[in-house]
Amino acid sequence: MLAALGLLAVGGALLWAGAETAIRGASATARVLRVPAFVLGALLFGIDLEGLGIAVGASAGGEPLLASGEIFGTVLFLFGGAFGAALILSRSPLPSPEPQMVLAPAIPLFAAALVIADRFVGRIEAVLLIGIYAGYVALVVREGRLARARADELERESGEGRRSSAALLVMTLGGLVLLSVGAGLAVAGGTRFASAAGLSEGFVGAAVLGILVSLDEVLLEVLPARRGSPELATGNLLGTLAAFCSGVLGVAALVRPLHVDSAGGLAFLGAAVLYAVVATVFLARGRAGRRVGLFSLAFYSLWLVTAAQI
Repeated sequence: MLAALGLLAVGGALLWAGAETAIRGASATARVLRVPAFVLGALLFGIDLEGLGIAVGASAGGEPLLASGEIFGTVLFLFGGAFGAALILSRSPLPSPEPQMVLAPAIPLFAAALVIADRFVGRIEAVLLIGIYAGYVALVVREGRLARARADELERESGEGRRSSAALLVMTLGGLVLLSVGAGLAVAGGTRFASAAGLSEGFVGAAVLGILVSLDEVLLEVLPARRGSPELATGNLLGTLAAFCSGVLGVAALVRPLHVDSAGGLAFLGAAVLYAVVATVFLARGRAGRRVGLFSLAFYSLWLVTAAQI
């Protein structure tokens, strides 16, 4: 018990330090290179390394229900817990990204719905999912290039400027490494509490691991929202949805075909509902505020109560 608490404490400290470093580095990098912060949020923050590692490791270890539950539980917690907290704690409503960026994750989400309809994800479907994520990445990169082209053309940077840009990028990546290490320690500590619980593998994956591997996502949502970098928060939110419903799901199923139980399927449905609500509010009002945050947290709490009874 003491060892688990120690792992959680150290992991939490590293999570905070890593989040602070990564967010400061990404914000400065976006300003210096005139790269849209949404692009950095979607691509750098969207691939949650510890979440990907847990999903692939569980799949390779013959725990397909745990893997699929963790994949969808991560997205559900991100939308329900992390983004809900960010909206509530933000000083002002978060502005919507470009409409095409709000709608783009719907394609990976729809593809995931099709492949898990029979509660099984085979290797052929896995390859298709990975291809869909590659298309999403290409779309985000293209949008970033167009946004940069619409801005003033960059002046030639001096050698000092290039070193400064490189240092900021290293700072960002270093922060992400700290995040991954901290989350890994937190997962190791948290799973010790769940090992003796008589819960379904899908629920443990969706609720327990889904929350633990997403602790860093709370910071990556709340801190940018509080610090005036909402594009990083929304980029991380929508980028993670696209990544986990296509790329991460595909990679895990490519290692070993996955099965989805009732808890995992319910987590996917919950994530789809929250995405639909957030996307609708973004498109209709151009921003999301505390009322959406309260709804997201209440919905996630209701899901936990319902899933625990399966």
